[in-house]
Amino acid sequence: DTKFKELKKNYGAGIELRGKKIGIIGFGRIGREVAKIALGQGMEVIAHDPNCESAKIKLNFYDGQKINFNITTVTIEELYKNADFITVHVPFQGEPLIAKKEIEMMKDNVGLINAARGGVINENDLLMALESGKVRFAGLDVFENEPTPNIKVLMTDQVSLSPHIGAATLEAQDRIGAELAEQIQSLLK
Repeated sequence: DTKFKELKKNYGAGIELRGKKIGIIGFGRIGREVAKIALGQGMEVIAHDPNCESAKIKLNFYDGQKINFNITTVTIEELYKNADFITVHVPFQGEPLIAKKEIEMMKDNVGLINAARGGVINENDLLMALESGKVRFAGLDVFENEPTPNIKVLMTDQVSLSPHIGAATLEAQDRIGAELAEQIQSLLK
């Protein structure tokens, strides 16, 4: 409460999303929802998914207008090379998808976001990339060692943290309940 001006100065150098490129790794249902939000912010979407060549993204607006976007996926190397922000939406594969080698392929000052599964990004390599300035910031909702994340990850100023709450809104929980009820109903028919 006594350092408001200092905090404002420290955290007042944000980055605009409009005109930036977001790389979405994993272009299934969740990746496509992220694409809708990014497109609504004026971002260019770059997607990678070995199981999807392209996807039609439909934005529905409050007044009934609709816009369709066709997103063609690219190689993972092309995504790393061109994205200003990278977000992952894939299951854990037994080893990190993003580690030192992949981070080195990325643009300088990239922002990394993991709301998928802990371990998809190697946290030690991420910390080194943050210290070197290669990665500007990270947003983590999941961690390698949940429920006791690495203390260095928790203490790093360039990491925005949340405790694995990606779908923890009242509306999301209602949708999940309705979807489960529909699945149960269809199984009982």
